[in-house]
Amino acid sequence: MISEALIETYQQDGVVCLRDVISKEWLALASEGIDQNLKNPGRFFRDHTPAGSSSRYVFEYWTWPQTPQFEQVIMNSPVGEIAGTLMRANHVHMVMDNWFMREAGARNGAPWHHDEPYFDFEGTLCIVWIPLERAPVEDGLTFIRGSHRWGQLYVAPEFSENVPFNCEGSAYQTVPDIDAHPEDYEFLSWDVDVGDCLVFDFRTLHCVTNKQKSAQETQRRVTFRFGADDTVFSPRGKWTEETSAYLMEFGQKPESPIDCKLMPKVWGRTLTWR
Repeated sequence: MISEALIETYQQDGVVCLRDVISKEWLALASEGIDQNLKNPGRFFRDHTPAGSSSRYVFEYWTWPQTPQFEQVIMNSPVGEIAGTLMRANHVHMVMDNWFMREAGARNGAPWHHDEPYFDFEGTLCIVWIPLERAPVEDGLTFIRGSHRWGQLYVAPEFSENVPFNCEGSAYQTVPDIDAHPEDYEFLSWDVDVGDCLVFDFRTLHCVTNKQKSAQETQRRVTFRFGADDTVFSPRGKWTEETSAYLMEFGQKPESPIDCKLMPKVWGRTLTWR
């Protein structure tokens, strides 16, 4: 399903689009999972809807222990194998499940960012991004080709107001004003249909394409974050204290490989139980 040429493209560009790889069975389960979470929000439900807006921008993560539908997708669908193959990993752990809903009329969306500064992990990681409704270019994501290879960490913007988090340390630089100098970058984006998915590196810069415009239709997206065999849990600082403490409640040790039941191994080249 995934050729060596596609793996090489992923390694060089930091993102690829895979066509018709997520079956209707898994999409239906993901949709049911979102519906269940909306009715019974969990600990990590977040509402980033601006004050006065009637159109919501909400998301939730680490839902799978309470949501059997997501557990089935994580454990039995091809998403783990897709991630591991593209990362050239020996095995992968599911680091985090995460869904987003941006209702028609919502004006806010993800600004330019990359995922690594939001999470307490170092090593080789990727995101599998799956739309539950068709995502034409203008309603999808835009990436900067090869930005995962720049060797740079950027301050994590806050999605609702696009103000920087307080990322301590000289390692974190301000995200460049990409929109002011588009000629300096090579952009990648796709029309993504239902059944397709995007896979991108944790350090690939990206944003919601129409972040300055209202969503024309309600958009639901499911993402799964995976860590390869070299991934280490490394708490970053005060801005990730809630999630790092949560993982340590499950017995995850700092500065150590992933090893807790919240982040199970879901694929490996030598696994025989799948």
